[in-house]
Amino acid sequence: MAAFTLRTTALAALLAVLADAGAISPPPSSCPPRFTYETAQLADAAIGPNAALFSFGANITPTPSGAAGSSISKPPPQGPSCKFFPGDAQWPSSTTWAKLNTTLGGALIKTVPLAAPCYANWPQHDPAACQAIRDRWSDPHLHVEDPTSAMFPIYQGRTCMPTDDPAANNCTLGGYASYSVAATKVSHIQLALNFARNANLRLAVRNTGHDFGDKSIGAGALSVWTHKLKDIQYLPEYNCKGHKGPAFKLAAGVVTEEVYAAAEKNGVTVVGGECRTVGIAGGYIAGGGHSPMAALVGMGADQVLSLEVVLPNGRFVTVDEDSYPDLYWALRGGGGSTYGVVTSVTVKAYPKIPVTTMTFYFMTGPNVTADTFFAGLGVYMSYFDAFTAAGAYGYFLTTSIGPGQYFFQFMPMWGGNMTEPQFTTLVNPFLNDLANLGIAVDPVITEYGSLYQAFNGSFPPEVVGAADSHAASRLFPRENFQPAKLNATLAAVRHAVEGGGILVGYNIRAAPNPAVNQDNAVNPAWRKATGFFILAASWPATATDAQIQQVSETLTNDWMARWRDVSPGAGSYMSEGDINEPDFQQSFYGSHYPRLYALKQQYDPTGLFYAATAVGSEDWEVMGQLPWIPTQNGRLCRKA
Repeated sequence: MAAFTLRTTALAALLAVLADAGAISPPPSSCPPRFTYETAQLADAAIGPNAALFSFGANITPTPSGAAGSSISKPPPQGPSCKFFPGDAQWPSSTTWAKLNTTLGGALIKTVPLAAPCYANWPQHDPAACQAIRDRWSDPHLHVEDPTSAMFPIYQGRTCMPTDDPAANNCTLGGYASYSVAATKVSHIQLALNFARNANLRLAVRNTGHDFGDKSIGAGALSVWTHKLKDIQYLPEYNCKGHKGPAFKLAAGVVTEEVYAAAEKNGVTVVGGECRTVGIAGGYIAGGGHSPMAALVGMGADQVLSLEVVLPNGRFVTVDEDSYPDLYWALRGGGGSTYGVVTSVTVKAYPKIPVTTMTFYFMTGPNVTADTFFAGLGVYMSYFDAFTAAGAYGYFLTTSIGPGQYFFQFMPMWGGNMTEPQFTTLVNPFLNDLANLGIAVDPVITEYGSLYQAFNGSFPPEVVGAADSHAASRLFPRENFQPAKLNATLAAVRHAVEGGGILVGYNIRAAPNPAVNQDNAVNPAWRKATGFFILAASWPATATDAQIQQVSETLTNDWMARWRDVSPGAGSYMSEGDINEPDFQQSFYGSHYPRLYALKQQYDPTGLFYAATAVGSEDWEVMGQLPWIPTQNGRLCRKA
């Protein structure tokens, strides 16, 4: 009954505010104009004598709404069997790269690895700069501000890591792109795509680089770096094509902490991620986008009203329900680096809401055995459905701290649109159940006036840059936490944690929301889940390739196999998933995959866009990979 009451006060109350806001007489329909940088486009007439380098691809006809294709048959290949690679006779000459740079107005960057100042055999060697890089290596802001650096360097090849030994000689490009285009206008992106397609080069698209599989890198690639596109426009009376109410138009480079701050300034709430430097218009929305707001209003991809996109043929288009409805469906959850480069996105905003959070921890000890500890975890899992139905969200850590010793911590539990009394009413039965097990906790419950304040006051800064771990994930349906399956689910989780796995868990759901269009490519597993669990496996910093292979295989084929077995037909989150995920098409995309694959062939027939586990990636392979360590530092070729 308490959960039902809180559902009324949280979700229903928020939607009631939206309904009231929609009842106000709106101004005449007016869609927001493009940003200034989006008006700087490449015209056919400007290509002139350089058509061989910069000409557009063939025109594409959108699939009418409701007439989506569903073929997964492999199309006949177009072009050479492999992308040209540095050292090939067909690789662009220095003169050609210089011409590209001139055409771009100086926006071309030749890659220098971020940690090159640490190595004496690089011209950039600088001990002071090296020390500054070493000090900040785990800070994602450092990598976001670099055009090529990988936050998870295991798939870059672990080359050119920070070192205190300047005589080391293992600083190479590895999986980094050869060149990057620091895009500050749409024409930069069009020129990059046209050049890569016409020169048969691998293309990478990079905003912030948060994806667990390092989708934004690639040896021998020309990379499009969108992070410098930073415009934010608040639209208090957005009224376009049937959508009314507050909204934001966000440039491709805007990250979570920036959009949350803009929402706070304008007295509204937006859906964003938990990590501060995740790019909203990049891989976040492309992957679906989970959020502390998800249990109230749905996924990040659900909030999208329109997008501006450079297509694989180089043309720049607006994508919404009426214009390119097929891409409007696919770009919201169908994966990044697949259908084009998004230059901006317009997303729905909501009224400002209070947020109440709770933190506490418990661990094994003299009065808490391992069995009691996991029973406590099971008690929490038994509340997953009730908590998310009330609009709550949980973010927690479970890990081994020694032989037979375990630790649990909320980071935090989050009550969206709840006051402290409402939140306390919700969690008291759970706290009482823990006490009845003999697990004593000291909860700290804090009420904040807004999402922005709760975000800054609750979530710890993320840590990246290490090459000593590999993660996988699973979306568990609500039935996994109900009596019939709870014990089996808990047993599978316990097996992984006892084996050394580090569990970062979310009690979350993608709430139905009639205020937005939720007919999109978000993995259907999100619509059924109340648990999203990330599992990391680690190894020593000095581990050999063979050791890493063994740990990675255990993660995929033992720990995660048990999770898959206990949740048949469910899935995983592509942006925080296992690059070795078996049948990634089903796990990351579910029943949407055939339609997504057909659209990939329609819009990108030459295979310009590639990323590991992206739609259509099964048609390609990176040469020279080691089993279980699929680095991106080899030549990209079509599979026979």
